[in-house]
Amino acid sequence: ARAIVCQPRVLLLDEPLSALDAHLREQMQVELKRLQSRLGTTFVMVTHDQTEALSISDRIVVMNKGLIEQIAPPAILYDRPATKFVASFIGTMNLLQSRFVGRDGERLRFAAGELALEAVSDTGEAPAAGDTRTIGVRPEDLLATTEAADGTAPARVSGVVFHGRTLRLHAELGQGTSIIIDAPRRADGFQFSVGDVAHIRLRRGANCPLLTN
Repeated sequence: ARAIVCQPRVLLLDEPLSALDAHLREQMQVELKRLQSRLGTTFVMVTHDQTEALSISDRIVVMNKGLIEQIAPPAILYDRPATKFVASFIGTMNLLQSRFVGRDGERLRFAAGELALEAVSDTGEAPAAGDTRTIGVRPEDLLATTEAADGTAPARVSGVVFHGRTLRLHAELGQGTSIIIDAPRRADGFQFSVGDVAHIRLRRGANCPLLTN
């Protein structure tokens, strides 16, 4: 109240929710958005909580060693990170070294070992056949099945974490590549266990970014 009584044009909030428990923090995120909308004041909020930043912001600035890596709305930042740093900093992202194998219209086709991937490039980059690039794949854009098929890759499950409606699988692809998959819990009660082999494929329509350094 003391900060807004003089009707400032910009209000700096330095991690105002960091000491709150999870439930109260979520309530206050909604309240802060309502307050900002009602006042029409620009809020600059500093936070190290990526989930908080995504849920409360209209635009996010991601900084690395004092330099701006990307400025974008939350959805763009999450779906189309511009660099490896942004991809790994915002949410969970698998960074897969992949070989370019061709293109289908604007979509670029890659292979990470046996795993078939499709990516998009915001820069219009056109790799040469056989070039290696880093593809970002979100855990929710990967599907885990018990049966092998074209474009799938076998991965041995090394860890299973319960996340309510989903199970987070930590698995190992060939050549020591680690991968994380968010698998929906099945109605029949089946779930992967440590030591199982899951066959991984990309979800149809997944929007995987082609990442730069």
